[in-house]
Amino acid sequence: MAVIFGTKGPYRTSANALAAELKAAGHDCTLIELREGDPAARQQALKQAADLEPAVVAAAGPTATTLALKGIPKAPIVSFMVPNALDMSFLADNYPSRERIACLASDIDPAEQVAWILRTYSRSKRIAVLCSPHSRRTAAALEKAGRKRGIVLKAVQADRNEFPKAIETLNKDKYDGVLMIPDARVYNSPNVQRLLLWGVRQKKPVWTFSPNVVKAGAFSGLYCDSAAVGKQAAHLVKEVIRGKAPASIGLHYPRSVGRAVNIHTAETIDVPVDGRVFNSHVVRMGK
Repeated sequence: MAVIFGTKGPYRTSANALAAELKAAGHDCTLIELREGDPAARQQALKQAADLEPAVVAAAGPTATTLALKGIPKAPIVSFMVPNALDMSFLADNYPSRERIACLASDIDPAEQVAWILRTYSRSKRIAVLCSPHSRRTAAALEKAGRKRGIVLKAVQADRNEFPKAIETLNKDKYDGVLMIPDARVYNSPNVQRLLLWGVRQKKPVWTFSPNVVKAGAFSGLYCDSAAVGKQAAHLVKEVIRGKAPASIGLHYPRSVGRAVNIHTAETIDVPVDGRVFNSHVVRMGK
């Protein structure tokens, strides 16, 4: 089988973990890197993968998945490390090759995200989810998960080039906090800093998808472990090898979830954190 991945560190880490898991189980596995900014090299890499005539292709990330679908026709594909998976066109019901794809997201199950918000800040009633048209389905899934727990998660349209407008909306509509989702059309480094500053000034919690953003000052976060996602994806690959249809496997979320709370930020915004939140799996930051 072929494992295709991009040059970003998390994709490489996850792909290596997947390949190691499969090789340990006795499966032949070829790692193929897709270099950014070099179309000719990418096409050569895809040709290399297609020439293997793989029984299954594992593709790390949305770009690798899209290229594999086009460049390696008919092969079943396990897509993994996919952010905002619900918004990926290749998972839409009407996508031409939908039956060939099983997917493991890199974002955390919406129900688990809502449960963590309530666990870390039980007074949450109305939380904003900044999103773009490219993450609207992910935001909608969070809204639905919130309704089941009696909390409003509201999708708020945002654009990275007009981010101050989103901040104005947060102030005007009086949200209790913000849940970040990984959308590059909303967030860049300056906008993350703007949002964290808003949280401190308004004394409102910001939940994020990255331990680095928690370290930078977000109140708390849930995030995946790239290597753990690779190992979990390997189990999906084994199911396909055993004959299970990829479409019947559908979409999965990471089982291994990292959790962090920034104690300094919690104190700064006057949000008390119940000591029962902390266990050996929750990282304390900021102190």
